[in-house]
Amino acid sequence: MKLFKSVIIISLLPLFAWADDISSQKIDSIVEDVMTIFSVPGISVGVIQNGKVTHAKGYGVRAITGDGMVDVDTYFGIASNSKGFTATALALLVEDGKIKWDDPVKKHLSEFKLWDSYITDNFSIRDLLSHHTGLPLGSGDLMWWPDANYQPDEIIRKMRYLKPNRGFRTTYEYNNLPFIVAGALIPAVTGKSYEDFLQQRIFEPLNMDRCTANTPLMANDNNIAVPHAVLDGSLKQIKRYLVIDSVAGSMAAAGIQCSLDDLLKWQMMHINHGQGFMNRNSHDALWQVNTAMNVDEKQMIQDKTHFRGYGLGFSLNDYHGVKVISHGGALIGMYSNLTMAPEIGFAITIVTNQQSGAAYTAIKNQILNYVLDVANPVTTTEIFMSVEKSRLNEQQLSGDGRPALEFDKYVGIYNDHWWDDVEISKNDNGLYFSSKRSPSLRGKLIHFEANVFIVRWDDRNHEADAYVYFSIDNNDQINGFTMKAVSTRTDFSYDFHHINMIKR
Repeated sequence: MKLFKSVIIISLLPLFAWADDISSQKIDSIVEDVMTIFSVPGISVGVIQNGKVTHAKGYGVRAITGDGMVDVDTYFGIASNSKGFTATALALLVEDGKIKWDDPVKKHLSEFKLWDSYITDNFSIRDLLSHHTGLPLGSGDLMWWPDANYQPDEIIRKMRYLKPNRGFRTTYEYNNLPFIVAGALIPAVTGKSYEDFLQQRIFEPLNMDRCTANTPLMANDNNIAVPHAVLDGSLKQIKRYLVIDSVAGSMAAAGIQCSLDDLLKWQMMHINHGQGFMNRNSHDALWQVNTAMNVDEKQMIQDKTHFRGYGLGFSLNDYHGVKVISHGGALIGMYSNLTMAPEIGFAITIVTNQQSGAAYTAIKNQILNYVLDVANPVTTTEIFMSVEKSRLNEQQLSGDGRPALEFDKYVGIYNDHWWDDVEISKNDNGLYFSSKRSPSLRGKLIHFEANVFIVRWDDRNHEADAYVYFSIDNNDQINGFTMKAVSTRTDFSYDFHHINMIKR
C-alpha cells in the first residue's frame, strides 16, 4: 500500500519537472555557430527558464557598414510577431466591454465588405485573427508589401475585390490583411490611434520603454538594427522596408519595433497567463485553437506532435509532450521568433537583422531540444545546405523561341481593382514595368517566349523577379496580363499571382 501511495504521489508531480536548464555558455556557442554559418551580422537572444530570465544578450553588429554593437536595448523590427500585440490589444477591449469576439466586423467598421454578402455579414472580430478567411496565402499583400502606401481604410475598401480559394472558416491559410483591419478597430471603438492605444495599454503597464508602434519616436535613436540579406552569395546591407519617420499602414500586422529586453517582459507576462496585466479568461482566449492545422507524418514521428492550430495571433502545437505557443516574423532583412512553453515556465526570444528564417530556427530548435532533452534531427550545417540547395539559378531560364509582338502593342496603362495601375512603357532598352503604388517594383521586361516576359526588378534586394503573361483579345490586341514569381523561394507576400491587370 505504501508503494502504491508513492506511485500516486510521483504521478501527481509536475509532468515536466525533468526539463534541463541551459547555460549561457551553451547558448553563446549555439548562437555564434549559427551566425557564422548563416552570415548573420547581428542578433539578440533571450531565454526564460523556470519563470526567470536566465539569458539576455546581444551579438554582433547593428550594421556591417558601422561600428555599433547589438545589445539588449537594440531596436529590431519584429514583423509578424506584431500580430500577438494586436490580438492582445483586442482582448483588452473585450475585457473593457468595448467589443465582443463574435461581433461582426461591420458593426464597428461600416465600410468593411468582402466578396460575398453572407461572409461580410457574419465575418467576426475573432475571424480577423484566426487565418481561416477562405483567402489564399498572402492574398492582397502587395497593398502593403514591399512598399505600397495603402492605409487601413483603403485596404478595408479594397478587400471586396480579393478572391477566395476555399470555404470560409474551413481551413488554415496565413493572411496579413485581416490583422490590418483588426488594428483599425481600435481607433473605431476607442477614438485612440493604434499606436497610442498600445503605448498606453501594453507598453507602459509592462514597462516596455523600447517597444513601439509609433516609429517616428525612434527617429533620433542610434541603437537600431539595420536590415541585411545574402544577395548573390555575399552579405549586404539593404534598404529598410519600414521607414521610421511615419507610421506604416501595416503596423498592426507587421510593423512594431522592439528590443530584446522588452520582448522578454512581453513573454514573461504571457507565460504567466496575463497575471497582473489582464484577467486569465481574457488571456486564455488568445491560446485556444480557432483554426486546426494538419499534422504530417514527420511531425508526428519526429516531433511527437499530436495537434497544431492557430489561436488569436499565436500558433499552437505540442512538441514532445509540451504545449508550445510561438510565432515567427519576417520582413526584408528583419526576422524574429518568439517561442513559449508556459507549463515549464520557459520562453525563447530571437531577433535578427538578416533575412534567414532558417538561422533563427536553428537557434530555437537547439535551445528547446536541449531543455527538453531531445536529440537534434539535423545539424546547423545540414539546415544551411538544405536552404542553399533550394536556391534557383534564375539566370539560366529560357523560353521556347516563339517571338513577341511588336513592343508598341504592349505599351499602356493596366489596372487591377485592388493593386491599381501599372504602366508598361517603351524606351531605348525595350519594355519597362512601373507600379504606381509600389515605387520599388519597377524594372526591365525581358522577353521569355511569345507574349511572356520576365520583369527583372531594378531593386535587386527583392529577390522576386516575376513572369508577366500578356493576354490577347479576339482581334489579336493585348488586353491585360497576369503574373507569377519566377522562383519558388520568393516570399509569399509578393502575391503577383493574385492580380489581374486589364488594359485601359
